[in-house]
Amino acid sequence: MGFIFGIINFNGNPVNARELSTLCQSVGWEGFKEKQEIEGSNAFGYCWNAKREPKAGIYTHEQFTVIADIRLYNAEDLKRELDFNTPVEAFAKAYLRWGMSCVHHLNGDFAAAVIDKKEQKVHLFRDHIGARPLVYHFNQNQLIFASHEFGIAKSGLVSIRLSEENLIHRLFRIEGDYAETAFRNIRKVVPGYCSSFSLHHTTHAQYWQPEKIRKDRKLSFDEAVARLRKRILKATLSRMEKEMTGVHVSGGIDSTGVASILADHIEDKSKLIGYSWSPEEIEDDLFNGVNEKEYIEDFSKEKGVIVKYLRLEKNEYIKDQILFDFEHQMIEHPTMQMAQKDEVQILFSGWGGDEFVSLSLRGTFNHLFFSFKWLTLLKWVQRFGLKSSVFRFRTEVLPLLIPFGMLHTYQPFRWSILRYLKFKFIVKHWTQIFFHRRKNIFGFGNRTRFMLNLLTNYHLPERMDSWALYAERYGFEYRYPLLDKELLEYWFSIPVKYTYRDFQKRLLYREALKGILTEKIRLRTDKGEGARIAYSLKNSREGISYLSDLLDSIPQNEKTNIFHHRLYCELATQSPDSIRGQIHQVSDLTLYIKYLRLKKEYEDPVHSLLKANRE
Repeated sequence: MGFIFGIINFNGNPVNARELSTLCQSVGWEGFKEKQEIEGSNAFGYCWNAKREPKAGIYTHEQFTVIADIRLYNAEDLKRELDFNTPVEAFAKAYLRWGMSCVHHLNGDFAAAVIDKKEQKVHLFRDHIGARPLVYHFNQNQLIFASHEFGIAKSGLVSIRLSEENLIHRLFRIEGDYAETAFRNIRKVVPGYCSSFSLHHTTHAQYWQPEKIRKDRKLSFDEAVARLRKRILKATLSRMEKEMTGVHVSGGIDSTGVASILADHIEDKSKLIGYSWSPEEIEDDLFNGVNEKEYIEDFSKEKGVIVKYLRLEKNEYIKDQILFDFEHQMIEHPTMQMAQKDEVQILFSGWGGDEFVSLSLRGTFNHLFFSFKWLTLLKWVQRFGLKSSVFRFRTEVLPLLIPFGMLHTYQPFRWSILRYLKFKFIVKHWTQIFFHRRKNIFGFGNRTRFMLNLLTNYHLPERMDSWALYAERYGFEYRYPLLDKELLEYWFSIPVKYTYRDFQKRLLYREALKGILTEKIRLRTDKGEGARIAYSLKNSREGISYLSDLLDSIPQNEKTNIFHHRLYCELATQSPDSIRGQIHQVSDLTLYIKYLRLKKEYEDPVHSLLKANRE
C-alpha cells in the first residue's frame, strides 16, 4: 500500500517544507498516514491508507536515496545475490550493485525514484507492465514526481491547463501518446522505461525489450504446455499473502483460472471471496446467449468459494462513469467498494490474459497471410468458412494494404463528433483531427508483432492506473499474475505455431490449466458476457435522465469555448435506435461532463487563489 511523491530542486535551492506537505496531502486520500523527509534541495515521502501497513518506503545510502512503491515476486531468487529485508531495500541493493541495470534482476510491480547524489540525477523507474503508476512534472530546474497526476495538479505547485490533445484522443478514440495525462505539463513514466532527469536534461530509456526474446525452436508442444503451467502457478502463488483475498470471477478462463489456483492453495476458504461483474438478478428477456452465472456457480460449487454479484443502486452506473480520472470504463468501481466492506487487502485479476497467455485466434489470419503460409490459410478457410475468412481479411490484412492508415481496423472514424466542437477549436487542432494515425495492431505477418503491439498501445496500464488510484483509497491493491514479467518473457519464447495449433482458441492456456480450472469453464468455446453487457446497457439507458438533469444544472460560466453545450443537452434527450448508438451516447455525454468537472476542479480561479494564499 502507498503512494510516493517528491520535489527535487536541481538548482540547489532548499525545498519549502510547506510545499512538500501540500504535495503529500494532495497525493493521498483523506485519512492517509504519511512520512516526509527533506534533505536540502531534495524532499520526498510516501503516504498510505491508515487501515493497512505501508508497502512503500525510503532507503537512504550515502550515494543515493530510493523512494519506492514496490511489490517483489522473485525475492527468494534475489536473496541468492543480495542481502535485504524489505522490497525497497532490495531495489536499493540492486541499484548499488548493478546500477541502471538493476531492473533486469527484478520481477515485481513497482514505481521507484532514485536520487543519485553522486551523479546529481534522478531516475524514475516503472515496472515492465505498469501495474504501479508514476507521473512527473519537470521544468528544467525542478522535478516533481508522484504516484498519480491528480495529486500534482491538486497541489497548486504547478500551473495547470487541461490537455486539449489528450481530449482529442479520447473524443475521437485515436492513437495518442500514453505518457500524456489530462494535464498539459504532467506526464506519465512509460511502463518498462526509466526516465532520468538532471539540470536542463531529460532522457527516457527502455529497459524491458520483449521484442528481443528469441523463440525456442526446440520446444515441443507438450513441453511448452508443462512450462506454461509451471509459470502460471508460480506467478499466482508468489503474489499470495495470508490476508483476506479477493479475486475476479467472470466465468471466463482467465480470471477463473487464477481463482481456481487460489482456491486450491488457500486452506481457509473464508479468506477468499470471488467478485463478478455479472448482475445478481436480471430478467431473462433482456439478453440473448449464455448466462455466465451458470459457469460462475459451477466454479463456486466445485471450489467452495463464495462469489458476490453486482447489484447497482439507481444511477450508480452512470455516476461511476463520470468519475473524472478519465478511465474509459469504471465498471470495476462497485467491486472496489464491496472489497472494502469485506476488508480485502489483495484483489487478484486475470486482466491481460486475453492479450498473451490465453490469446485467442486474433491475428492468426494476418500471420498466415503475410508469412506466406497459404496452405495453412486454406485450411483456415475450410475450417471457418468463406464469410468468416473475408471478415478476417478485411480487419487484419486489408488495413495494412491501404496506405497512411486511411482504413481503420474495427470501425470508421466518427466524423459526427465534430458537430459538438466549436469552429475555432477545430481550426486550432485541424492537423491532429484530420491527419491523425491509428496504429494497426496486427502488423505485417508476425503474430508476435501483434502481441508486442498490444503491449505498446498501453491499454493495459491505462486501466491499471485508474484501478491503482482507487484501490489505495479503499485499502487494497491489485495483483495481475497473467502479466508477470517472467511469465510474459517465457510466452514470447514459445514458437508462434503453438499459439494457433489446430485452430483452437486459447489451446495452450486450456491445456496448461487442465485439472486446475473447472472443466466446464476450461472447455467453453465462447467468451460471452451477455448478462453483464445487458445489465450495463440497461443501467446506462436508465441513467441518461440523470445526465440530462446534470447538464441542465450547469451554470453558464462553467461551460467551455470548446464544446457546444446545447447539442450535448439535446443528445441527452435522444433515444438511440441501436446498441452502438446507445454506447456512443453515454460515452460522449460522460466524457463531456468529466471534462467540465476537471476544468472546474483544476482550472477554476478559486484554485489559483488557494495557490496564491499558500505562497
